[in-house]
Amino acid sequence: MLSPLPHFRALSAFRAAMAMALAATTLAGHSSAQTAADQSVVTVASRLPQAPDRLTADAVVINREQLAALPADNLADALQALAGVQVSRTGGPGQPSSVLIRGASAANTLVLIDGVRMGSASLGQFDFSTIGLAGIERIEVLRGPGASVYGADAVGGVVLITTRASAAVEGEGKGKGATRHRAALAAGSLSSSEASASTQLSQGDWTAQLQAARQASAGVSAVRPNDRFGTYNPDADGYRRQTLQASSVWRPVAGHRVEGSVLHAQLFSRYDAAEYPPPSYLPNARGDFVTRTDTAAAQLRYDGSSGALQWRARLGRGEEDAASGASTIDRYRTTRGEAGLQMAWAWAPGQQLLAAWDQLQERVSTNAYTPPGARNNDALTLAYSGQFGAVQLQLDGREDRNSVYGSHRTARSGVRWALGVDTSLRLLAATTFRAPSFNELYYPGYGVATLAPEEGRSLEAGWMQRSGALQWQATAWRNRVNNLIAYASNPAQCPRSPAYAYGCAANIGQANLQGYTLEAQWPVGQNRSGADARGLPQWRLAYDGVDARDGAGQTLPRRARHQWRLQSQHTVAGWQLGSAWLWQSTRREGGVALRDGTRLDLQALRPLGPWMPNWALRLSVLNALDRDIEPARDYQAPGRQFFAGLRWEGR
Repeated sequence: MLSPLPHFRALSAFRAAMAMALAATTLAGHSSAQTAADQSVVTVASRLPQAPDRLTADAVVINREQLAALPADNLADALQALAGVQVSRTGGPGQPSSVLIRGASAANTLVLIDGVRMGSASLGQFDFSTIGLAGIERIEVLRGPGASVYGADAVGGVVLITTRASAAVEGEGKGKGATRHRAALAAGSLSSSEASASTQLSQGDWTAQLQAARQASAGVSAVRPNDRFGTYNPDADGYRRQTLQASSVWRPVAGHRVEGSVLHAQLFSRYDAAEYPPPSYLPNARGDFVTRTDTAAAQLRYDGSSGALQWRARLGRGEEDAASGASTIDRYRTTRGEAGLQMAWAWAPGQQLLAAWDQLQERVSTNAYTPPGARNNDALTLAYSGQFGAVQLQLDGREDRNSVYGSHRTARSGVRWALGVDTSLRLLAATTFRAPSFNELYYPGYGVATLAPEEGRSLEAGWMQRSGALQWQATAWRNRVNNLIAYASNPAQCPRSPAYAYGCAANIGQANLQGYTLEAQWPVGQNRSGADARGLPQWRLAYDGVDARDGAGQTLPRRARHQWRLQSQHTVAGWQLGSAWLWQSTRREGGVALRDGTRLDLQALRPLGPWMPNWALRLSVLNALDRDIEPARDYQAPGRQFFAGLRWEGR
């Protein structure tokens, strides 16, 4: 068993790396952090900035302008606009939300906020309702395996969220962070409201940014009448979310950057459930069930470069503190401490080698049981990226040494072949794993401390094509997950103990995930004849075909076999009009087929002209067709909603 890494060792490594780097400031260089902030590159695929046409993995970016153009009022719905992504939610906005990438479970999606690993270590997944859209600058999504560069849980994909605080500064050099201020205010149906304000100030080598946001809604009952467990309560299950973000950046000389950022979000939401009080132990759903979740992420990072070398040293901390219930409160708190060093060497054009060390410590405290202590993980990563004419090659390898489940090695190899000016072929193979959650290891009467990690093997192929102003791509993938952790109802499959009289968590399952995605965008930039396609109506079409089954051939719950999305943006008489249409086929849960569903969201933006400079009006209609949407069995989402708001930006 590995011993915990003392905090002073991580701090000493960070300080030593910073001291060595600052001693080299007389050498010319440019910061890789600024390249990463460039909208034209992708970082999530390999931990280093890469141009989209050099990616061997399937990754996509949603920048701030695209987020603003989406008629979405929450993070989960914004992600569902992407091909390969489905959302599972127990109710409307503010209720627990998870993201399923390529049919994999929520526990198989790794979420990073400003590079810090987030989510509940007791449940083993991240709740996307805890973070609002107002504070997000950029979202990068890796659709597919990422364990060879990120470690545990990056089986189905990785979601990298960059907050506005962390992305406050653009450009390199002293005093280049522009001073700007933003504010937004909106109100709508169901007593919904939203307000946010941010300011960014620069002085010499320093730039600082501060943002605050608040969203609230009275909501609707999360559960439908006549549900199977008798938890329906006709009261409205609303929410309130408050977020505070801050960051500071110091550039002592060209090529060197020190950044610190912190985020704190608090979500207060009501939900429907039942308690079983004595003496009858019958379900009682009349209680006022509430959840309060505090989410925090903080990071301190140094980026530097000298000639062909680029390096990064970082410290991070993530927390999630959730308390829920009515007369009895259950509390679960996750804390994570991180430290990392990485160095990239580009010794020739198109040739780059990355070496990284990461240390992670996870703790869970709860009033439901007493975990044995912290879980510690040390990891080494090597990644190579090389270009050979029309061929791009990517090779990754990583070893994780964990104090609970031992050593685990993962690898990934990918190749991209440019068959012509507008055509590319992409192939990728990888191994992955998911670590057991604390509940799966230690929850009384269920958890088993000897559980092994889930293991996955993934294959995928992609074809990218551009024809004039039309750009499209198709991706086929297959992912087989063994040692799947599932509930074993037969006590014979559990350790010998009276505690497991009704079953336990066990490595008895298997998941076979396969499918394909189709994506098309029109128009894109300039066509081959040089004609400018900008200014025309913009269209995006995406389709998912997902076949997700367990080892017995049964379809995994809450996965739609087919999902279509169509987005459009038009400019008419000064109005920027946007729409998002979503259709899902039937999904299965608990032996019941949930009916297919359609949702249409609309948005209109208009600058208010010279009489109100820097102001814009925003109007939106969510679920414009007023469809009865069942996001999960026995749960419901709001009907048609109207919103109106104002945005302001000044300097």
